[in-house]
Amino acid sequence: PRPVVYRTIDFRTNEFRGLKGGEAFEAVEANPMIGYRGCYRYVREPDLFRLELDVLARVRDETPNLHVMIPFVRTRWELETCLDLIDASPLGRQRGLHKWVMAEVPSVVYRIPEYAALGVDGVSIGSNDLTQLMLGVDRDSEVCAELFDESDAAVLDAIRQIIAACRGAGITSSLCGQ
Repeated sequence: PRPVVYRTIDFRTNEFRGLKGGEAFEAVEANPMIGYRGCYRYVREPDLFRLELDVLARVRDETPNLHVMIPFVRTRWELETCLDLIDASPLGRQRGLHKWVMAEVPSVVYRIPEYAALGVDGVSIGSNDLTQLMLGVDRDSEVCAELFDESDAAVLDAIRQIIAACRGAGITSSLCGQ
């Protein structure tokens, strides 16, 4: 009976390439952690996103407590496009659907009021990705592992700012990560 927020697929190109047959479809990127993923992938591949939204609409027919979250949002225009795709889908036409975004990219710190005005109901702070982008260290790098610190003052300040902006905008915030 409690709300369930489904984070849409956010595979990186290297993760998709690792699936059977994936190498035939996915590019090789030097740094897939900050590459073709999340919200931008949905903008570039709207048919794939629509397929996922159609499946979620079918699930939500039986489980109306299901809501949707968009990962790795970098810019307002990406988010607007994704929200338009959601609204145009069978999922978006269902009453009471809540839309969330992940706060994994530092730009989100400055955009929460705009995102709330676009109809975003909640923000989930992805502390792993936020840390890597705040500190400029690939979280998958063994060489730089000692630099990855989610308790760094800059990361904690960004988290505080996101929470305060969410409160100010009247939307929910949560934390996922370490």
